Amino acid sequence: MSGAGLHPDVALGVANVAAGGEAVSGDACVAAVGRDGVLVAAIDGLGHGVAASAASQLAARVVQEHVDDPLPALVCACHEALADTRGAALTVARIDVRAHTLTWLGVGNVAGVLVPAVAGAPSPAALLLAGVVGDQLPQLVPVTLPLVPGDTVLLATDGVSGAVADDLRVRGALGPLADGLLRRHRRGPEDDALVLLARFAPGEGAG
Repeated sequence: MSGAGLHPDVALGVANVAAGGEAVSGDACVAAVGRDGVLVAAIDGLGHGVAASAASQLAARVVQEHVDDPLPALVCACHEALADTRGAALTVARIDVRAHTLTWLGVGNVAGVLVPAVAGAPSPAALLLAGVVGDQLPQLVPVTLPLVPGDTVLLATDGVSGAVADDLRVRGALGPLADGLLRRHRRGPEDDALVLLARFAPGEGAG
């Protein structure tokens, strides 16, 4: 997946692999243009295989349909839609290209890290709230952070090691970088794994 043509100010890269022996991945992602920028999400259907994929794909469709909603309302819409599925973990992030902000919200164990453009700057992590979308929701409190050009949002499902963002510098095309991160940091073949990168880079995503 490439960011080319999605939005002129956001570049994208995604890598996704199914658990060993499965024809489909239970992990899914969304990258959609909204009113103020780009919304990205990574979704991990519980378990793996066809039932996990059904849950994550349904959540992805709901996210796309609610791209401009406040994040708590968007997550609640996913929660209602997934009531008859096995449920999912979900982290969603909105890159507001006008305000130069990131707003994100996570339920479950899909990690989110803001990789700074400036070496040595802090790398804030998304606050992951306990719960399962489709089963039990916590109180939903999104967090907003400032962005500077070159800052990159990294989302990763739990099939990827928590060390995926350690000492990471984001340079060049994001597709090959996401592929490399998945190869190096996949925990093993027993689970699906997904890495999504979204870089706030005015003018870069238009090519």
